[in-house]
Amino acid sequence: MEPSAFIGSSIFLYIAAFIAVMVLGGYLTYHTTAKRKRQRKDKRDRDNLN
Repeated sequence: MEPSAFIGSSIFLYIAAFIAVMVLGGYLTYHTTAKRKRQRKDKRDRDNLN
């Protein structure tokens, strides 16, 4: 493998890994935010019943 091809593939791997981390982080952030929002709504509904 030529050095230039090796450099190009390693840059591509770095970009792919970065995108994967961003997608995973975004999914986890959205997932926890949705769960927290639902818990707040449930708590508000319970408080309103009393």
